[in-house]
Amino acid sequence: MSDWITYYEDNKHNALNRIKNMALSARYSRELICWVNTYLDPFSVARTISLERHENPDPFSRIRMEAEKDLEFTLLTATEKDRNNSDIIFFESNLLLLFNLMLRHIRTA
Repeated sequence: MSDWITYYEDNKHNALNRIKNMALSARYSRELICWVNTYLDPFSVARTISLERHENPDPFSRIRMEAEKDLEFTLLTATEKDRNNSDIIFFESNLLLLFNLMLRHIRTA
């Protein structure tokens, strides 16, 4: 396995561990875990891009929009207690940043 794949797999596992250790509602945790498993998995993202290339001239833009939209929908499942935690807001931003970095790496690879 190449170094960059190992790096992004580690990011995914670290994000999952962080979600499990945060005091979040069960539904919000479940939705975040689903998002991480979908959008921080380099194999899943690469496979989606490969499939999208046949239907869309810019699959990278499309998956980026889907990831952002899905994260916004995930936020709708958060309780008021979940949203009052400033750490989770920072964490969500980092999730999107990690996704965009991985997407950029896949695009240049």
